[in-house]
Amino acid sequence: MFRVAALTALVLAVGPAPAPACTFCGDNVRAKPTLRMQYAQASAVLHGKLANPRFDPKTDEGFTDLHVGAALKDAPARGNQNVLTLRGYLPVVGDTPSEYLAFCTVKDGKLDVTAGLAAPAAVVAYLTGAAKLAENDPTARLAYYFPHLSSPDATVAADAFVEFARAADADIARAAKHFSPEAIRKLIGDEKTPTERLGVFAFLLGVSGGPADAAFLEKLLKQQPLSARARESFGGLLAGYVLLDPKGGWALAQSVLADTERPYSVRLSSLGAVRFFQAARGAECKAEVLKCCAALLPDGDFADQAIEDLRRWGWWDLSAEVFAQFAKPTHAAPIVRRGIVRYALSCPNDDAKKFVATVRQSDPKLVAAVEEMLKLYDPVTPSKK
Repeated sequence: MFRVAALTALVLAVGPAPAPACTFCGDNVRAKPTLRMQYAQASAVLHGKLANPRFDPKTDEGFTDLHVGAALKDAPARGNQNVLTLRGYLPVVGDTPSEYLAFCTVKDGKLDVTAGLAAPAAVVAYLTGAAKLAENDPTARLAYYFPHLSSPDATVAADAFVEFARAADADIARAAKHFSPEAIRKLIGDEKTPTERLGVFAFLLGVSGGPADAAFLEKLLKQQPLSARARESFGGLLAGYVLLDPKGGWALAQSVLADTERPYSVRLSSLGAVRFFQAARGAECKAEVLKCCAALLPDGDFADQAIEDLRRWGWWDLSAEVFAQFAKPTHAAPIVRRGIVRYALSCPNDDAKKFVATVRQSDPKLVAAVEEMLKLYDPVTPSKK
C-alpha cells in the first residue's frame, strides 16, 4: 500500500538527522511546556482543593489555600504540610472548579508553587499516566497521547496536542500504526476543534490513512468557496493529501501556486507544504517541487520566494526560467531583482555567468550590492536528498 511506502520513505528520509518539531503548527504552540515537562521539572506536584480565597487589605495582594489531597510527586521539604498558601486570588464560587494541581520547587528549604491549573480527575489521571512514559521511547509516548487528542476535558486535549506539536515529524510517522484514521477524520470535521490543530491532524491522517482519507482531505481542499478553517490550515491539509495521493496532491499544489486569483495566504501555506516535502524527501519529490517553484516564477509577488528556495537548496534546474523573469516589469521590485542576481551569483551554470556579466554591465551597483550582501548568507550546499 502507498500508506506504508510513504511512511517508510518519510521515516528514512528524515532518518538519523535531527528532525524539527512537527512542521504544521505554529511556534507559539511548540513553545508551550507540556504537563509532562512541568512534572519532570517540579520538585513536588500536589493535587487538592482550593479554599479561602482572600485579599490582604494592606497590600491588596491575593491569596488562596490549597488543601492537599494527593501528592503525584513529593518532596521532603513538604514535611507534614497539607495546606499550601497560593499567591493569587482564585475564586471558588458556583460552578468554578475547586480541584487544583500545583507544581512546586524548593526555595530556601520550603515549597514554592511556581505553576498550577484547575485539575479535575481526568487531568490527574492523564498526567499520572504521562509521568510514567519513558523519555527515550517517543513511539510509546505518542501512542499514549493519541486517544487523548479527543478527550472531553479541554486541558487534556490541549496538552496532548502540544505533545504532538513538539514531536519530531519522523517520530510521528513511526508511531502511525497507533493512530485511528476514523478518529482523526472526526477531529478534523468537528467545528469545535481549534483551527490551529487541523494541519497537524491532517499530517497524522496522511501517515496513517488510506484512499478514503485522501478523498476526505481532497473534498476539504477543493470546496468552493473554501471554508475559513480550511483556508487557515491549507498547507497542513495539502501535505496530508499529498502523502495519501501523491498524483492528485501534487497536481493540486501546482495549480494553487499558479493561480494568482487564490488568496495570498493559501498560496503561501501551500508553499510551506512544498518546503516540507523538499526538506523531508528532496530527491524523491524533486520533479514535483521544481514544478511548484516553476509555477511561482511568473508571479512577481511570489517569484523571490521560489528563487531564494532554489538557491538555498542548490537546485539550478530552472536557471533559464529564473533569468527570464529579470527584465519583466512585473518583476521590477528591488527584492525580486536582487533575488535573481543572488541566485545567479550562487549558480555554477554557464548561463548564470553570462547573466551576471550582462547585468554587471547594465547595473554594476546592483551586482556589487548583492555580492556584498551574499557575504552575510550561509554558503549554498546542494541538497543530496
